[in-house]
Amino acid sequence: MPTIFDAFYVTALAFGSPYFFVKLLLNKRFRAGLLQRLGFVKVKNDRNPCIWIHCASVGEVLTAKPLVKSIEKEFNGFEVVLSVNTNTGFSVAEKYFEGKRIFYFPLDLSWVVDKVLNRLRPQFILLIELEIWPNFIIAAAQRCIPVVLVNARISEKSARWYRLFCRLSNTFFKNLSTEENLFCARTQADAVRLKELGIPEPQISVTGNMKYDNIVTDIPADTKEQLLRLFEIGADEKVIVCGSTFEGEEIILLRVFKSLCTKFDKLRLIIVPRHIERVADIGKQIETMGFAYVKKSLLDKGRKGVSLRYKQDTIIVVDTVGELFAIYSIADCVFVGRSLIPQGGQNMVEPAGLAKPVIVGQHTFNFKEEVRLLREAKAIMVVEDEVSLLKTITYLLEHPEESGEIGRRAQLTVIRQMGVVDRNMNILKEHFLKERAVLL
Repeated sequence: MPTIFDAFYVTALAFGSPYFFVKLLLNKRFRAGLLQRLGFVKVKNDRNPCIWIHCASVGEVLTAKPLVKSIEKEFNGFEVVLSVNTNTGFSVAEKYFEGKRIFYFPLDLSWVVDKVLNRLRPQFILLIELEIWPNFIIAAAQRCIPVVLVNARISEKSARWYRLFCRLSNTFFKNLSTEENLFCARTQADAVRLKELGIPEPQISVTGNMKYDNIVTDIPADTKEQLLRLFEIGADEKVIVCGSTFEGEEIILLRVFKSLCTKFDKLRLIIVPRHIERVADIGKQIETMGFAYVKKSLLDKGRKGVSLRYKQDTIIVVDTVGELFAIYSIADCVFVGRSLIPQGGQNMVEPAGLAKPVIVGQHTFNFKEEVRLLREAKAIMVVEDEVSLLKTITYLLEHPEESGEIGRRAQLTVIRQMGVVDRNMNILKEHFLKERAVLL
């Protein structure tokens, strides 16, 4: 049955149809998995019960890795299927969950959601982080399918939207807060916001951030050696890795690097943009600043003419997916992007886990808890602007011993936060394995 949210979506589509049409026509990203988004997923035709895990993008896919492993062990006989929102998330999911059914999450239209749930018939659904789609929640509740929000994070801004949804639709509120659903919150603040939405307290547990359990605290030496050889980085060279950079940040980083090159003779810069389709634009900015650049994909293929002969003048731009973590391992210092501009930041826990001194901008509102923990341990550097970024990198490169100590404190902070997957699994087992043993 159509809902008030269907009316909202259809109205938005009607007004935005020219924009969406152009995007579909010109941007391959928007066309990816279109049929699956419309509900055309493979029909489940075996008897094994199904667990549906949804991950919005790359970060959530990586977060889900240890959880999927534990689920396969504890829920023996269940088929695990995964959905994603983005094409980069899809690529990473295919890489890490080979052999599993992976598809694009359906559009939140009631008839589309109904079609997918009827085809998959999941016994329960896990949503990683913040993926509360109104029609999806309503349709799952109508079928008595429990929904578990794992690693749940909810900002004050998001909470305002969901409070509005609850006022618009009493059906959505009732189905969100049904006793079948569980909420495993990352922090006490997230738990408080869930309670303010009207979620009963017994359904909420504070289990921590699963991202910590997915963090590797060491990279094999041969992996690092392969990257150093690929990038032709010598033992006496210093490496700055700028990860998950966003539009508007690269030009700042390039100006900082140009200033650094006047102070340090053997310095290398590696840029890993958040969206690889921006590589060409980043390349133009690099050339405008008087540098050359080379894409990692060309180095991987051994292309001639990209031998990095003028090392310091040639910036490496990573245009491949899922390699940022390994690349962090060869850094002397790390800048984590989407933080110099008001985009909320990116995951700074990964380089921290590798004992790297981490720098972020002041716009990290999506990672408040992570930054708080690292700042309390004096294990992260937060800069306000280009000038302070230059000063901070200069200081870290000139004081390697102190830089190393900052990295070690960061790693210890990460290790102390681990064990979240086990806490989440204990809740899932208690709620499903005992009460639903008949499904096994």
